[in-house]
Amino acid sequence: MPSVKNGDAEVRTFQDLLRVLRERPEWLEELRRLILTEELLRLPQRFGWMEKKVEKMDKDIGGLKQDVGVLKQDVAVLKQDVAVLKEDVAVLKQDVARLKEDVERLKQDVAYLKGSDFERTIRERAPAYLGRLIRRCRTVSFEAVAEWLEDAVDRGVISEEEKNEALLVDLVARGRVRSGREVVLAVEASVKVDVEDVERASKRAEVLRRGLEAEVIGVVIGRERTERAEEKAEELDVVVV
Repeated sequence: MPSVKNGDAEVRTFQDLLRVLRERPEWLEELRRLILTEELLRLPQRFGWMEKKVEKMDKDIGGLKQDVGVLKQDVAVLKQDVAVLKEDVAVLKQDVARLKEDVERLKQDVAYLKGSDFERTIRERAPAYLGRLIRRCRTVSFEAVAEWLEDAVDRGVISEEEKNEALLVDLVARGRVRSGREVVLAVEASVKVDVEDVERASKRAEVLRRGLEAEVIGVVIGRERTERAEEKAEELDVVVV
């Protein structure tokens, strides 16, 4: 290496150069400018800026983690609320099902009460309902009907089962038709007359006809009647009032 004089110091080796640069910082800075490009000189500043960015990013990530933690807690609470809601809905469904059953039973009870009330009205006011069919209408007690049918069982005219079925008739009445002959009416009462009512009236009238050995007419009485009931009544010779 060529010798360079620095004041009283002579620079002959690389170590001498390093010593001089330590003693003369301005030479070191100038040397950097000569050796390094402007972009490289700015790297420390840029690294400082990036470090700040990274620090800010770390803070943001830390905040995001906290938010995610809170969100997880909220989701957990929401899941619990949904589970409770499902249980409440299940209980509500059971309550609604029970309510439907209660309403259905209530409807049946009301229908039964309306039917029973209608039957009682027919029995109490039989001449008013049957007067257009027979004159001198008289109702027959169920005790008398039972005695007639039991005698018929003893005679072997009807079976025990037929007797029990016929005793379920709603009303039995006696009277005379316009021609003067006496007849017995086997009456079924229903708020709304349907095919089943007509069939019961026909069946019970037939048992009474054989048991009493008399002319028995099947009759159905109702506030309403279906078209099918009318057709079945005509087929089975049952009178619809």
